[in-house]
Amino acid sequence: MPAPLTEVRRTELPAREKLPSGLDAAVHQAHGWWHRRGNDRVRLREQAVRLHAEIAQLEELDEATLKRRVREMRARLRRTSDARWSESFSEALPLVAELARRHLRMRPYPVQIMGALGLAHGRLVEMATGEGKTLTIGLAAALMAWRGRPLHVVTANDYLAQRDATTLTALYEACGVRAAAVTGEMDPQARRQAYAAQIVYTTSKELVADFLRDRILLGPLADPGRCMVARLIRPRGNVPALNQTVQRGLHTAIVDEADNQLIDEAVTPLIISRPQDDPAFVSVCRATDRLASGMAQDEHYELELRHKEVKLLAPGRALIEAWCAESGTGRFRQPAWISAMVVQALQARHYFLRDKQYVVVDGKVIIVDESTGRLMPGRSWRLGLHQAVEAKEGVDITQPNESLARLSFQRFFRLFRHLSGITGTAAEAAPEFWRMYDRALLVVPPNRPSQRLALPARYFATADAKWEAVVEEIVRLHDEGRPVLIGTRSVAASEHLGELLSKRLLSFALLNASRHREEAAIVHLAGERHTITVATNMAGRGTDIRLGQGVAAAGGLHVILTELHDSARIDRQLCGRAGRQGDPGSTRLFASLEDDLAERFLPKIVRRSLRRWLLARPGGMPRDGLEAKIIAWWLRRAQRSAENQSYRQRRLVMEQDQELAEALIPGTGPDQF
Repeated sequence: MPAPLTEVRRTELPAREKLPSGLDAAVHQAHGWWHRRGNDRVRLREQAVRLHAEIAQLEELDEATLKRRVREMRARLRRTSDARWSESFSEALPLVAELARRHLRMRPYPVQIMGALGLAHGRLVEMATGEGKTLTIGLAAALMAWRGRPLHVVTANDYLAQRDATTLTALYEACGVRAAAVTGEMDPQARRQAYAAQIVYTTSKELVADFLRDRILLGPLADPGRCMVARLIRPRGNVPALNQTVQRGLHTAIVDEADNQLIDEAVTPLIISRPQDDPAFVSVCRATDRLASGMAQDEHYELELRHKEVKLLAPGRALIEAWCAESGTGRFRQPAWISAMVVQALQARHYFLRDKQYVVVDGKVIIVDESTGRLMPGRSWRLGLHQAVEAKEGVDITQPNESLARLSFQRFFRLFRHLSGITGTAAEAAPEFWRMYDRALLVVPPNRPSQRLALPARYFATADAKWEAVVEEIVRLHDEGRPVLIGTRSVAASEHLGELLSKRLLSFALLNASRHREEAAIVHLAGERHTITVATNMAGRGTDIRLGQGVAAAGGLHVILTELHDSARIDRQLCGRAGRQGDPGSTRLFASLEDDLAERFLPKIVRRSLRRWLLARPGGMPRDGLEAKIIAWWLRRAQRSAENQSYRQRRLVMEQDQELAEALIPGTGPDQF
């Protein structure tokens, strides 16, 4: 029987199949350092300055002459080989920049030209907030689209995908290419039409989901040789599988907010599944939740906070065995399985907290992205954990799902032949970008020198003392007329601060996962005088805060960090909201030894000793700079431990992905391509 007609869209390079180890890893990292060296950055900056001067000379060209030169360059670039791609890109970039000036009324700065060059070279580009990343992507995408290969611009959410595609439409039309956005509410026919565009704006979730759906339609990868022929030569007649797919292939990707999507979201697998009717499983979830609620910590189980694990003790296992013996037949008489379900119920109670890891909307548990504070509808935790959370909250329990296909974002982005990205914070993860994706970092300097002032951090023994100090600082700056943006780590923290501000009769805007629909309007006004904005991390992604009249003279926007996050990149992203494009601004960190980071990653003996030491000080805070530096050193150490743990998880997922691919798809090892 002939193999089913299918299609291979595998474009992953052999060198990226397995992560290097041992001496190979050391050489590979040295190679990455060579690409990140300062000399390379200086060379690209000098080239950007020269190209910016050429753009000024194009202003004198009449419209007809400019269009003719664009057509000639587009035809030339389409025929350009990969070896000469960078050279041809540099020659064509001034033409597109001039089109941006004429059709968008945006004159690209040298730093934006430099950023576009970095994207063309396949770099991870770091540009400060407010430096014009949207136009930078547009300049690079327009030229990349001239090659006629599938090009995807991956954004953080549907709103940004639609906004950016619409904002740059005039530029793309002048360049002779079409841009479209793929969003969550689109039907298959609309998606197929959008993916046919030369430039496709979408989110990583939609892109990977459509990729997996196409793979399901095309069938198993049974015959790679025949599949490749089917990809190049469409057979005669109507082939339903090929006609129903929506994507036209993978080749080039520009990832906006690359640190979030290539690092923070990297280990998240996207799973295509269908529900299975299993009433017995729902009954077990509710029963084990009741059983877990009657167990006592340190008597029946113990917690390991750093890795968010639960360990059953001997009395706990004995309690479960006795419960199983009394509970009848079927699944209820399997102590090993019931123990696993009880552990999940305990994890749901201790580590998955409402308004932090999730919110409940209309009787449904919706996951919150802890990196951005945004809701993630349609996502669920695996292996029954989602049902355990639903049982804890007393809402309707969803039926378990049968997985049809799955792929981690980390492995998916490694499938692209040409991968580049742009973000405001990438320097901290530069070695990981190189190790995982072979992408070197390019740091683009700001167009204007930063005037942002980092005020001395303040540390406290207790969370109550910290919140009291945060409110006092907000009141002081509010009286001065300055706008204040307060970044919190969770929905619960933002709600708590909102209650404290309400008691002081202060008017404020609250931006969190429960109020995500008002995000654009809230952020638009966050730079006005006397404005107080309380937000989760979502305020630092894909939005611009412009200062109102008179705010710059008063000192600009002030950003308050109410605790350290698991990654220094997230802290720096939030700080970057102040001091946009050379505007004045300031930031300050408030942290306590009762914050989540300290409780999870500081050794207990150290945290208790520091807490007793601070409580002996007036106000429960350090007396001088030296004492503050000691506290800061320990908290930064805890943050590095959190970052190292996250990196180990991402590396483990990469290794598991490779092992799974080699086990399920024979002939896909590194020696086969």
